[in-house]
Amino acid sequence: MGYPELSQLLRRYAQPNLIKSQQAQLFKRMVFNILIDNTDDHEKNHALIRSDQGHYHLSPAFDVLPAGQALGYQQMRVGADGHESSISNALSEVAAFGLKLSEAKDMVHNIQKVVATWPAHFAKCGVKAREIEMVRVGMKRFIE
Repeated sequence: MGYPELSQLLRRYAQPNLIKSQQAQLFKRMVFNILIDNTDDHEKNHALIRSDQGHYHLSPAFDVLPAGQALGYQQMRVGADGHESSISNALSEVAAFGLKLSEAKDMVHNIQKVVATWPAHFAKCGVKAREIEMVRVGMKRFIE
């Protein structure tokens, strides 16, 4: 199972008027996981909830945190280069998410801008400087 395959399940089983937004949300989650070095993004961390009408939608995101290991791969398949943790791999199968390449690149850019603010956000939440530095080392290849 990979992100593109999960996106296709959403295409098949989501409420028709929510398919595009659900697929876009999944793409954003995949990119976010890559950018924060969340390599524990296995299938059990991506649940679908069934409505009373029989349609499915993404559950709220959960168990999302930086691994700080810079392993270079995700648990779920990302794109044409398999599990490789890279934005180019994430962009390689955007059609499976119902996206045009230009839309996907805009999403990536916006997520990168938000992720770049993480040190200030962590500090504001009381995370100690040495722990912020530890996370920074793991995320270095993605944000610098």
